[in-house]
Amino acid sequence: MAEIQSKDILNEKSLEIILNFKPSDKHDKNVVNEILKLKGDIKKIITLLPQQEQEMLDLRYFQNLSNEKIAERINKPKDEVNKIVTRAVKNVKEKLGQENLDFEKVQKVIEIPRVIEIPNVKPDIREQNPVKQAAVQVQSGYKRRPSFFGFIFSLAFYAVFLGGGYFVVQKYFFHNLPTLNQLFSNSKNLVQRFEKAKPMKRKSGIAKSQDPYAIKLSGSSSLFGLARRWENAFNVVYPKYHVNLISSDSDKGISDLLSGKIDIANSSRPITFADRKKASENGLELSESRVALDALIIIANKKNPVNEISLDDLEGIFNTEIKSWKQISSNSFEKSILPVVREEGSGTNEFVINRILQGNVFSSSLISKDSNKELIKFVSENEGAISFINSINYPWDNKDIKYLKVKNYNDSLAVSPFEGQKLNAGAIRYGDYPLARYLYLITRTDAPKKIQDFVSWVLSKKGQQIVAYSGLISVSTDED
Repeated sequence: MAEIQSKDILNEKSLEIILNFKPSDKHDKNVVNEILKLKGDIKKIITLLPQQEQEMLDLRYFQNLSNEKIAERINKPKDEVNKIVTRAVKNVKEKLGQENLDFEKVQKVIEIPRVIEIPNVKPDIREQNPVKQAAVQVQSGYKRRPSFFGFIFSLAFYAVFLGGGYFVVQKYFFHNLPTLNQLFSNSKNLVQRFEKAKPMKRKSGIAKSQDPYAIKLSGSSSLFGLARRWENAFNVVYPKYHVNLISSDSDKGISDLLSGKIDIANSSRPITFADRKKASENGLELSESRVALDALIIIANKKNPVNEISLDDLEGIFNTEIKSWKQISSNSFEKSILPVVREEGSGTNEFVINRILQGNVFSSSLISKDSNKELIKFVSENEGAISFINSINYPWDNKDIKYLKVKNYNDSLAVSPFEGQKLNAGAIRYGDYPLARYLYLITRTDAPKKIQDFVSWVLSKKGQQIVAYSGLISVSTDED
């Protein structure tokens, strides 16, 4: 194992190893406790970093993306991503205070193997990855692993050699030894007797017992980023629990909750009558907890001269009665309106149907996109496009997009959802912005203690501080 100096203990690669560390029986218990404490402290610090650095480390260490992949995803130069990640790691080191670390214990777990010295092999193909330990590509002079066919050939050779040797010994030296046929017959009888003695397998189809400390969350993409931060901070307070997070949509999350695939559904809509009916048919009852306040953001192409819009106009647009921007604009913008919605199952769609369309479903002629990213791209490329997203997904770095102020009626005051690049907390909390909405965690009413612990923690002061830090609005007025 290569030596790790104390000053280098939290470089970018060793930080990755610590955050991906899983306890093993081969490690001393005290060593495991030291690393888990360090891991928890690092997760806690990450939740307190500036938002840009926090998001970079989330992509780097919790979604396991390389800096190159991060650059592709967020459409930034790789050099800029490298600088932000390096700065974030430096901030983690400074906030952690390395003088309190037991480097000797940490050294035992963060095993960074030496570069394998192979003659005539270029350094860039040597094994240098301490996490994945990929296979080394070798050249002449370096021993290769035997091939599969070589292994089969060797196995056959030894079988023939041993069988032939036994035959010679039995036939010419020890005649009282059983023949090979007798050996095979006896072995077959032993196997049959063993099979009869084994207990019968149950065919009930009951799933194997699950990890009692696992908490599975899935559902709305509106809550995914926030839930990721909750996951990291919650693990510090309750290190015995393991939170597994999956992104889907509100309908899928609630459906998986009812089928027992997950423990908590993230939802951008409340429980519906249909949800309760389906739960009742399965002998279940659902419970919802409001965990954050968000705003629906109406987005349009930057070249669109319209800057504000009423709920009545939005209703006319999304029920396809209003087809041209000239119908709602006093200027000469004659582009056709291209309304875009999310895929079926999106809780954000449900909010628009209930709040803007007064319960009427979208027309089948509307353009539908499977993700916020695709939706934003479409609006960026089409001057007449209009759509809606949750506030966390608003693309501040996209110069082809803008948000519209919204008003209740044509003659009322239009209100902005943002103040600078933060949500307009007062307008959203007290209803001045017409498209405010709650986000929810939905569970079974008889949820076990681990689920109750998670929901209670989310509603606690610490959990709500993370809501506010993530760019949403806390359900508690103390955290604005």
